[in-house]
This record gives sequence, structure tokens and C-alpha cells, in this order.
Amino acid sequence: MSFLSHISNCNRYNMKNFIPFEVGDHRVGWIKEPLLSHFSSFPKLVQCSSEKVRCNPELNTPTLLGSAMADIGEKLTAAGFTEPWRQEPYAVGTRFGECLFQLERAILPAFGVRGCGVHLTGYVKKKGQIYVWVPRRTEDRPTYPGKLDNTVAGGQPAHLSLAENLLKECDEEAGLPPHLVRQARPVGSIPYRLERKYGLQDGLIFSYELELPLNFTPRNQDGELESFELWPIEEVAKRVESTEEFKFNCNLVLIQFFMRHGYISSSHPDYERLQSGLQGSQNGPK
Repeated sequence: MSFLSHISNCNRYNMKNFIPFEVGDHRVGWIKEPLLSHFSSFPKLVQCSSEKVRCNPELNTPTLLGSAMADIGEKLTAAGFTEPWRQEPYAVGTRFGECLFQLERAILPAFGVRGCGVHLTGYVKKKGQIYVWVPRRTEDRPTYPGKLDNTVAGGQPAHLSLAENLLKECDEEAGLPPHLVRQARPVGSIPYRLERKYGLQDGLIFSYELELPLNFTPRNQDGELESFELWPIEEVAKRVESTEEFKFNCNLVLIQFFMRHGYISSSHPDYERLQSGLQGSQNGPK
């Protein structure tokens, strides 16, 4: 393993395996070829060809579009092409902040639409050294059980702003009070694309960092995490660089953190490739 291999592992895909998914004249996602026949079985909802899948223009409101795509999604789930539904609606659009319709989080990859999330790295400084709060996911989680995680991490639902969602996730996952969360610093976004067996995970992470008081200990409130440990940045970097212990996309946020705080300096042999990879410019074949 290496820092660079984590970026590569989060960007393994081949766009030759996908065709555009469009609403009107705008592409909002990508359909993987093996699913094309299943979309074709809904001729009243989508128009399918070898070049694109286009929503019926008569589905001209967010409600009509959302209901129609949910019908397709339910059949895809019943056929085993998606994860079980989480009852978490995400916004679908051509850019962040636009919502042409809402789609269940679990079926986003089948439609190849972008799913966003917020991640926060909580850290403290002791005698000039940086320590990071590292949680471990519970073993009963439906996704990535037992993996190490970012201090706070969660998906971005359609009905909340980034600021509102960060407050919610920080409370649920780490018991962070609002007055501390409001001191969090936004430090950029990280895109990634990962080809799945039946779809494309097109992710965008909004990354934050927060220096916490030395007397504050995070405490999980929603049962998703089993513990928190405070690790020196050297130990966190060692685990990231040499193992796969962290949930896959958390590595991207931590690599960005290491670079921002000079732990990965410009003298690192992969520095430029890491920098460009975190900006999405080293994604897989287009």
C-alpha cells in the first residue's frame, strides 16, 4: 500500500462501460451497460438507446421524476442490483445545489449520479504535536463494519444545507456541540469515481477540519461507532500508508489533512501526483 494507491483505488473505472443518463438535455448520471436491458423494460419512464438513457420529457416536475425513478430503483433492488434502501433521499442534478429530483441513497450507483458527503477531521495539539481523533465503526454496520473512519463522516441528504448537515452529523457521530462545530474550517472538496459491478459510485466529499479542546472527548450518539482513540498524526499516517484499515474514501480526506499540515511535504516523491489525484485529475480512463 501507499498514499498514492489509495487515490488510485478510489478512482478505478472505465467510462467505456457506461452510457449517459439524461434529464432533458443534461447528463445527470451514467448507466452501466449490463443494466441497460432493465431500464429498457420501463419504456414509459425512460427512452433507451445504445448511446443514452433519457427520462421521458413528460416527467416534467421533480415529483414526477422522483417517483418514476424510484419505481425503476425498486425493481433494480428486488433483482439484487443495489444495496437495501436506507430511506435517505439525495438530490440529483448537474451540479451541487441543484435538485432536478430526489433519489434514494442506496440506488445512486445504479443511476451513476453523484452522491455528496461531509467529513470532518477533529484534532488536538499537544506540545506542538498533532493528534487525531480516530473512531472505529461498529461490527454490525451494513457497510464497512469494523473499519476505521474519519472523526465525523456522513452523507449529504437533499433536505439539508452543508452547514445544517455538518451540525447534525457532528452531534450524532461525536457528540460535538454546535458552538464547537461552528468553528470548523472548510478545507475543500474531493471528487472520486469508483466502478461497481452494477454501477458507478460518483462521490464528492466536502472536507472540514476542527481543532478541539484538549479536555473534549468525542462520544458517539447513534450507535454507528464503537470507540474513539486519540492517535498521533504519525500513527494515523502509518496506518493510512501501509494498511486498508480505514474506510476507503476516508483515506482521501486524511491524505489531504497530512498534506495541509506539512506531514506530507513537497519533497515527497508522489507529492504532485497526490495533489492532482485529490483534485480528480488522475481519475481512471474517460
